[in-house]
Amino acid sequence: MWVLLVTIFLLILCGYLGAATFYLLVLAGAYFVVQKRSAGSVDPFNRFAILVPAHNEELLIGTLCKSLLQIDYPKEKFQIFFIADNCNDGTANICRQYPVQVLERNEPGHGGKGQALDWGLRQIDLKKFDAVFIVDADNFVDAFILLELSKLLNQGEQAIQCYNAVGNRDDSWFTQLLYVSRIIGNQLYHESKYRLGLSSYLMGNGICFRAELLQKKGWTAFSEGEDWEYYAQLVEDNVKIAFALNAKVFHQESRSLNQATSQRLRWSSGRFTIAKTLGLRLFLKGIREKNWKMFDASFPLIFPNYSLLVNLTLFSLLLSFFLPSSFSLKEFFVMSFSGLLAGQFLLFLMGAFIAGSPWRIFCATLYVPVFLVWKSVIDFLSFTGLYRGKKWVRTKRH
Repeated sequence: MWVLLVTIFLLILCGYLGAATFYLLVLAGAYFVVQKRSAGSVDPFNRFAILVPAHNEELLIGTLCKSLLQIDYPKEKFQIFFIADNCNDGTANICRQYPVQVLERNEPGHGGKGQALDWGLRQIDLKKFDAVFIVDADNFVDAFILLELSKLLNQGEQAIQCYNAVGNRDDSWFTQLLYVSRIIGNQLYHESKYRLGLSSYLMGNGICFRAELLQKKGWTAFSEGEDWEYYAQLVEDNVKIAFALNAKVFHQESRSLNQATSQRLRWSSGRFTIAKTLGLRLFLKGIREKNWKMFDASFPLIFPNYSLLVNLTLFSLLLSFFLPSSFSLKEFFVMSFSGLLAGQFLLFLMGAFIAGSPWRIFCATLYVPVFLVWKSVIDFLSFTGLYRGKKWVRTKRH
């Protein structure tokens, strides 16, 4: 009986993981063969409201202020707003040293990034702007970011995801691996989807919306995975997410597993929650309505992320070895899951090739087993609901 149950389980996993791996490889291949889409014109210059939600970010907030004020764009065409959300440090005072507008929010019983964004958008007269650009407080931005976003807005885009880059690649082996992971995500996934006319998904940081869209909809996502939740809502409203390859925000990543654990637990928990509640619904709705763009847009929610994909494939391969040697499908499972791992490794090699600095990446790769074990614990605690964390707990910074 146990052999039958394991066989059914492995057949399901083989189909699921095979579809996810094939999808990623197709997108990666498209990056190398499908031409870039035309950039469009930056004129007319759109008017931007730059919105920064910040909770106790005094360590890094000054860097972002300077970065935003150095943006190469007509100064009269953008205004910067900082939401000092339930802060009890010097975040608001530091921001006031710069020509930006500080919005102080004191509602301790209603914390969280989603609540802060909803409140902040209601403090701004959106009729004065063409678009709202939202960036996290622990970032700095490329000087030409608004020029790139303006080009896409002039092409009629309603919602745009920026390139989320690692700003501290050389800090540790962990940041090196995350740098390669971001290459895979930004270029071999998001950019490929954009070239193919498909929707990207929101990553919560470096996102831009046409002001008219926010006037009608507002901010309506308040879960731990507010970015995934808002993305699912937009897809249901038939709003496509564009991707701006050359509009870059640089995030300070955690240096170590210890530093990153609380943040990843929160992200993973939020993603699994939205996947359970909205992912399958989008998938089925896309099929039912024969809306293939919606069908495709459900994949980021129902397919595992890259590290979870690798971990599930390794687990399936290990489980295959426990089947009796006389079992006819054992060789099929071993070969299938080994092939999937090879495809996933090929994807990593593509990202490493684009990233450059092969020696540093090779050294970081030696820590991959440690990373995968750590990530498997994160995903297990999040998926099972054993992790019950607070919303928007600020990650330790350096």
